[in-house]
Amino acid sequence: MSQQPSGLIIIGPLTEVTTELKLGDGVLGAPKVGDYGTYQDDLIDADDKKIGEVFGRAEGVYQRPSDGHLFSWYVEDITLPDGTATYEGPLDVTAAQSSVLLRFPIIGTGGRYEGLLGVREARVLNPKLYVDVRFVFFPEV
Repeated sequence: MSQQPSGLIIIGPLTEVTTELKLGDGVLGAPKVGDYGTYQDDLIDADDKKIGEVFGRAEGVYQRPSDGHLFSWYVEDITLPDGTATYEGPLDVTAAQSSVLLRFPIIGTGGRYEGLLGVREARVLNPKLYVDVRFVFFPEV
């Protein structure tokens, strides 16, 4: 039986729904290097209540020659109950489109989460709907 470390903060599982999407060329299709856009997502809990938001920006920056996977650079500002967090870094967009569970690092920037390191998890069902969304913050050491 696994035990949860003392002080671990887990928010989720949630559903993430895109409420606004603006693309540089205005076309949603197969992403490629140079594509860019911004988005606003609502974070919805199991009771269908909005508990937070994600504001993001992304740009396709690299296509791996060996398998054609596209990598985009993401910057996300995340508002959660009791605080805020941020993510900045690469994301394998091709893998994300195959509905694998994604995990990437976040940093608490305000409120209860300020200064804490954590992980954001999500499974992409389509470009406007993520499920199995969790935010996990690790206790201070």
